[in-house]
Amino acid sequence: MLLMFYLLFTGPQGSEGCTLENLGGTKEITAYTGESVLLPCYCTDTSSTPERFTWRILKTWENVTNDSRQYRGRVQLFNSHSPGNLSLLISHLTEEDGGVYSCNVVGSGLTFIRLTVKGCALDNSEISIRARLGESVLLPCYCSELRAKPKRFTWKRVKSSSENIPIDIHQERDRVQLFNSHSPGNLSLLISHLTEEDGGWYSCEAGGSGPKDISLTVEGKAQVSTVTALVPFALVTVVFLHIVVAVVYCTKRSKAPDSSPVYYNTVDGEGAVKLS
Repeated sequence: MLLMFYLLFTGPQGSEGCTLENLGGTKEITAYTGESVLLPCYCTDTSSTPERFTWRILKTWENVTNDSRQYRGRVQLFNSHSPGNLSLLISHLTEEDGGVYSCNVVGSGLTFIRLTVKGCALDNSEISIRARLGESVLLPCYCSELRAKPKRFTWKRVKSSSENIPIDIHQERDRVQLFNSHSPGNLSLLISHLTEEDGGWYSCEAGGSGPKDISLTVEGKAQVSTVTALVPFALVTVVFLHIVVAVVYCTKRSKAPDSSPVYYNTVDGEGAVKLS
């Protein structure tokens, strides 16, 4: 099919303006939703200036420009800086951007790029998690491709089959935290200072992917570590020992004899004086 397209649109050959690298060939590129991708297209002589060239996506035959509906404000060319560099940069990729693209230089020919855009697909298996009052718990939700950024995603509390309550991350920011700013495909939710009311079903949804359902059970009192439990006892013991030492010291002072002599030397000889 690409060969037929090539023969149909190449037009007369032998233009002196630009001869394309990889003329008539196809390059495979894989990228992820939310990222940017560079589709390469170069004249063999990068200083040459092609008379006219176009980028198209074959599945819709649409020209790829900032004025086109699908790509509005998301594409950039580099030929203004280097006339023979006809490469196309597409930003904020979506799965719909996947397909075969053609770089067509009038009078020279075409080169093709097959772009595969991988999106976010969730593991739909249900899981159950147990945690204790006052602790923190991580509700896991990941895209199969951690580099893939979903167009949108939501966390919901599932009260019943007909009542799903979205979790407002901004409103609950003192207790709720997300991790997607560090890894776009990590949609996990951290809940701190758990209460009994936090128990129940949660649902993570991303784009057209099915939901990830999680059952959270909050039970008992927060466990106290052995070290933490021993701290008050150790503190009381130290205070008690200080009191005992102080009492013993004062008792000995009060029983000390009041006739202990202090010896001194004088010119006339040895003498003694009592402490009063």
